[in-house]
Amino acid sequence: MKTPSKIFILVLFLLAFLASLAWVGVRHLADILHEFDHVAQVDLVLMETATDLNDIQLEKEIIFTKLSSTAEELAFGQVSAARGLYLADYVRELGEQFDQYVQQANDQMQRIDKLTGVPEGMKPSFEFMVQQTKQYDATVKDIFAAVEKGGFQLSLDDLERTDRRQRALSDNVRTIVSEVWSLVHESIKRSQRWHQQSKMIFWFSLLLTVTLGLLLFAFKENLEEISKQKKDLEKLNQELDRFVHTVSHDIVGPLTTIVGYAAHLESHYAQQLDKQGRDCVSGVRKGATRLNILIKDMLELTKMSRIKNPYSRVLVQEAVDVAIANCEFMVRQSSAEIKVEGRLPEIVGDRIKITAVFFNLISNALKFAKPNERPIIKISWNETPREHEFYVEDNGIGIDPKHHQEIFNIFKQLHPTDPYNGSGVGLTIVKAAIEDQGGQVRVESTLGQGTTIIFTIPKALIPAKPLY
Repeated sequence: MKTPSKIFILVLFLLAFLASLAWVGVRHLADILHEFDHVAQVDLVLMETATDLNDIQLEKEIIFTKLSSTAEELAFGQVSAARGLYLADYVRELGEQFDQYVQQANDQMQRIDKLTGVPEGMKPSFEFMVQQTKQYDATVKDIFAAVEKGGFQLSLDDLERTDRRQRALSDNVRTIVSEVWSLVHESIKRSQRWHQQSKMIFWFSLLLTVTLGLLLFAFKENLEEISKQKKDLEKLNQELDRFVHTVSHDIVGPLTTIVGYAAHLESHYAQQLDKQGRDCVSGVRKGATRLNILIKDMLELTKMSRIKNPYSRVLVQEAVDVAIANCEFMVRQSSAEIKVEGRLPEIVGDRIKITAVFFNLISNALKFAKPNERPIIKISWNETPREHEFYVEDNGIGIDPKHHQEIFNIFKQLHPTDPYNGSGVGLTIVKAAIEDQGGQVRVESTLGQGTTIIFTIPKALIPAKPLY
């Protein structure tokens, strides 16, 4: 993998990781806010209510103590009539104060009933406290009623029962206060823990952001360098194209002259030469002809490798017809039969390169036909969900399976030039043209039993939009 691609993938990974850190940080912040909101809306309210109930209960206990002293004085003391009236009024005032505290306690407990978010574990404690409060209040009010009638003497059982209920209620209130404090402390601990995690995420994100910035800077530098190299390569390719065409033109001209003179010598002066002379002239003509073919094939391969034609809708039948027409002389010379099985499809691809593929495969099949046997070439196709598959089958000399991968290498010929004339570039052109369109090419053949070349064109290719 190239360095810019690695940097790009690393940047994408870091961006995704940074996004995940941001998401975790936002979640922690939301949790902290929710925890503080819970503390403010629930825990503090519970704490305030429990504290108020505890204070109210203390006031009730003070009133009960005063009531006990007054009842004792009324029951055992020798009080005057005026003192008796004062104590009766005092008992009524204590009763009114006690009723006020009872109402305040009820209001506080109703406040808890209306509160949402109370932990399930605390609800039984509050319910038990309500029951104890009602029992305690009912007992004290009974005592108030008895004292107001006059001469009520508190028994030891009354005092123990009231004192027992008072202690149980006080213990329950203190237990609730302790539980609420535990909730508040736990919420604060969680908030502090999330706060520490959020700070770590912040600093790590900052470090990651700096790293990402440095990588983006490096990526930018690489892109600028690649852009410069691309321009240099494009300039070099243009110069190479001009050089190849110039050199090929300068070579093809003299080669054509050599072929012409050699052919003239063979046809007009053959009788004046001995056998060795005629062989030399024939060798010159064949070598020059082969070099001429090689130059043309090299130019074709150069085009296939560098020129990117826009994709369009291609009628494969028309491409095959054009390829056959270009091979017409070889077809007539060998009396070959070319069969197209079924109607070939319409596909999306490079029309020029697809035509070149069929031309090279057909001409290759004609070149490597069996001696003294009529060449028969079959063209067919198949369709899969992802690609079109084409077959070019011949009845030629075939290829040994051990050479199946070698035949696509440039200049690779498995047979001597005579009697099989070729440059060794044809199948290389086919491979370059097919792979340039995202397809694949392979061979199925056995020596002496013909050859089938199979190539694919993906269905995913998209035709270029028209210019107007």
